[in-house]
Amino acid sequence: MKTNKLFGLAVLVCGFAASFTSCSNDDNTVSGLETFTISFENQALNEDGYWCGDETGEKYDSWGSDAYACTYSENGLSIVADYIPSWPSWSGFAISSRTETTYKDMTPDQFNNIAGKAHSGKNFCVVYPYLESIVVNGGEPAFVDGFWFTNDAWTVDAILNGDGMSKVPGGFDENDWLKCTVTGTKKSGETVSVDIDLAKDGDYVKDWRYCDLRSMGKVTTLSFSFTGSKTNDFGLTTPSYMCIDDIQIVK
Repeated sequence: MKTNKLFGLAVLVCGFAASFTSCSNDDNTVSGLETFTISFENQALNEDGYWCGDETGEKYDSWGSDAYACTYSENGLSIVADYIPSWPSWSGFAISSRTETTYKDMTPDQFNNIAGKAHSGKNFCVVYPYLESIVVNGGEPAFVDGFWFTNDAWTVDAILNGDGMSKVPGGFDENDWLKCTVTGTKKSGETVSVDIDLAKDGDYVKDWRYCDLRSMGKVTTLSFSFTGSKTNDFGLTTPSYMCIDDIQIVK
């Protein structure tokens, strides 16, 4: 049975530095393959300019509440937004077209990015994962060249003003950091990871930047996890969000 987490803070970026794990020779991209760019333009959004799931998805129980696993698919890639209307809350991958760059209220401002626009088109993806992963090519291995990313507005608000829960109050200083680790899983079960710095050395990502994932070789899924310097007894207190766009799949 699928369960969800208690709704909490969580935030994603291949920014100032990225560390790569090497791949075997047979994983190298070969000629004759076609590149597909996933731009999230096909999802209908609500009147506030976002989608984080709804009650049309696959119904399941989450801690005694009705929850719905909603899927968006494009050119073989699929993402899931797990939506719980009674809280309300969500986790996984949302889609937004919002152009606001500031954070005041969790909804709808958690669906804002700091750049104020998509990398291309109107829509972008908001990454806020619990156990959800991106399925790259219907579960079959494919190369992922990379994607574009930027910071979520809620994350930036915590970087500048503090999150109110960490052991050391206030915003980030030059010693604070926030990182997203992108992990690709191969058909064999082997994993390979790339780190994205969302905030580091007294600065943070403010625009769209490119995350190169070619070192991963062929993968079936991409998963995301966040670590940082602002924590309490329960873990990371900085909102664990990242916004991504234009994922390049080669198959």
